[in-house]
Amino acid sequence: MSVTYRPMVAEDYDEIYELWRVMPGMHLGEADSREQIAAYVARNPGQSFVSEHEGRIIGTILCGNDGRNAYIHHTAVAERYRRRGVASELLRLALAKQTDFNRVKCHLLIFCDNDLGQAFWRRHGFTFRQEIGVMTALVGKTEKNV
Repeated sequence: MSVTYRPMVAEDYDEIYELWRVMPGMHLGEADSREQIAAYVARNPGQSFVSEHEGRIIGTILCGNDGRNAYIHHTAVAERYRRRGVASELLRLALAKQTDFNRVKCHLLIFCDNDLGQAFWRRHGFTFRQEIGVMTALVGKTEKNV
């Protein structure tokens, strides 16, 4: 199977959103709108990646940094392409880019009931930090922001 990898661009939105929409364990909200994703990719150029097979996007990793730490969002691989190293390569590319920016730490948020995702991240050296919680405030116009 021939898989190619490249930086994500805003024009990928329709394909990546469809992949995310059907991904178990992934929850989408207003922050995942076309405009928000385009803004994120523009603020973090070359830091998010897609994988393609036969011209179709089969995997994504949305990654960026805040100037101190790196953050990963929406890592996904279409089910029929899993267990072939696609997600691992997307992660390698994203972390290599963060290393280029001298980021020493990378965080991600994961739902507690996403066992498949947690297993993947643990295999790649991520640890679940039970001493840290997430607090959320709505700053936009609807509850879909959460």
